[in-house]
Amino acid sequence: MLSKADTSILVFILALKSLPGVGNKTIQKLFSEKKDLIENAPRFDFEFIKALGIQKVNAALETIEFDGWGRLKNEAANTLAVAESAGIKMLHPLMDDYPQRLLKNKSFPPLLFYRGNSEALNTEKAVAIVGTRNPTETGKRWARRLAGLLAEDDYVIISGLAIGSDTMGHEGALEAHGKTVAVLPLPLDMPVYPRNNRELAERILENDGALVSEYPPGKKISDRQLISNLVARDEWQPGLADGIIAVETSQDGGTRHALKHAEKTNTPIAVFDYSFISDIDFTDSHFGGNVSYLQSEKASGIHDTSSIEAFKDRMNTYRNSCNTEQAQLPLL
Repeated sequence: MLSKADTSILVFILALKSLPGVGNKTIQKLFSEKKDLIENAPRFDFEFIKALGIQKVNAALETIEFDGWGRLKNEAANTLAVAESAGIKMLHPLMDDYPQRLLKNKSFPPLLFYRGNSEALNTEKAVAIVGTRNPTETGKRWARRLAGLLAEDDYVIISGLAIGSDTMGHEGALEAHGKTVAVLPLPLDMPVYPRNNRELAERILENDGALVSEYPPGKKISDRQLISNLVARDEWQPGLADGIIAVETSQDGGTRHALKHAEKTNTPIAVFDYSFISDIDFTDSHFGGNVSYLQSEKASGIHDTSSIEAFKDRMNTYRNSCNTEQAQLPLL
């Protein structure tokens, strides 16, 4: 059950997101700089918002009528009601259940909607497993087995529910009776995308995992926006994890969006190293991303038990450093 204060903040954020020209970056700036004012606001009325002094917000407010802010708040409250009626729960950055890993970066979703177990979003250990939608049979086996081994060691497996590598990551975790989280590119009241994995999404929930999205229910998503959302989703997968492992990726595959974000945030990266497999041509462009990351030493190679343990050590070091840094963050 949401508290009155949390409900007010959620309505506030949703209304802000409806202002022309106000997006995630502006709201992130607002929460980073005005956290105390937001936490202690008696009400989020027009005068309070103007007094916060955020240039983009104030410029947007000038484009709507004086009662326009009240209308946006009413629409936001209706959206929250739709979410609650659909069994969808909501988180904002000041809530304890909000994924704390996301807050270590300047970029974080101002709102999260989820189904399932919120503890899976704040687990002690988490790793993202991503990759092409068309992995080799070897890649499928390795991904499934690695996800299982990590789940057995109490890692929550983070992925995006796409067919191929993502599916293997989720399946491997479930087969090991572990938990897994799917980051989705659509509102949670829409049919799961892709259609092929709707049953998998249900099994994730049945096994104490979670489905999470930054998109509010009751909103239609165009095909063009879906493409944009898929890129945005790739940012939050490593953001929820202590490290990211790419099964297979070409030089220009969609997986590179997730790896690029991991680079920006210094999140440990690993890729499967197939150079040890005699019947795989590791020079094929299908593996171009794997090869590039290994050659540039931006990623650890995964190919045997010792390499897995070495990457777990890297993730542990990263996790400990983040825990130290988070204690100093204004949002925490």
